[in-house]
Amino acid sequence: MLYSNILSLLALGALTTAAPRQEVLGGPDEGQFPIPQPLPFNATLPGVNYNLIAKLRDAPNAIARIAMLDDKDFFFDFISPPLDIAGTEFQGQGGRFIVASGINMPGLVDNGMSMAIGFTKACGFNTPHTHPRATELALLVKGRMISEFVAETGARKIRNEHQPYSMAVFPQGSLHLEFNPDCGEAIFVAVFNSEDPGLNTPAESLFMLDDDLVGLALGLEFLPGADIDKYRHLVPASLAQGVESCLSKCGISKSEL
Repeated sequence: MLYSNILSLLALGALTTAAPRQEVLGGPDEGQFPIPQPLPFNATLPGVNYNLIAKLRDAPNAIARIAMLDDKDFFFDFISPPLDIAGTEFQGQGGRFIVASGINMPGLVDNGMSMAIGFTKACGFNTPHTHPRATELALLVKGRMISEFVAETGARKIRNEHQPYSMAVFPQGSLHLEFNPDCGEAIFVAVFNSEDPGLNTPAESLFMLDDDLVGLALGLEFLPGADIDKYRHLVPASLAQGVESCLSKCGISKSEL
């Protein structure tokens, strides 16, 4: 039963997956349902001004930091963001996120805040994830949104339905999701109490571990590592598009995914 349930979940992931823009792991079948490639050892993020950020962090006080920056460093345009800087945009078939953080808006360095706007398409589903270094406040400004989170093992699930100008709170480290159950676009603004909130998608992260250990974690120790690898590409990427009832209501064919 456990084996069947897990394979069913992975198969559902195939319906809800969207391809992000990051480089993905190789393999002939993995391009359709990619897993973001981790940053290699000693690598750098494209477009990030490492020297400026280091100087800002070493500055003795805020006055010195402000003196290093131009006026434009305290300004961020979510409609025309700096897409040449890594971590600014995360995109999938279900929509996209634009993120303002310390790496693309230097004025945020040492201010302990960042912000993102999620533009979700019809049936857009921001798959379960955590922010390891921040609590999130998510304010819906257009459409309708379903939110859920589990703060930690042993805590009950929290679920709410949001109309425009209602807000959800996702405690730091909690596993949470957002879903647009309607046929029009939904937009929400997310604020974090860290300039580097981080992102962890447990499904993708689990399948980055050693195959044998993944099998043990899923209770599939009897499933060969090669078979686990067959389902690795079915893990959904962030901002996937899915949930069959919504797709049917909105006239979206699975073949369009």
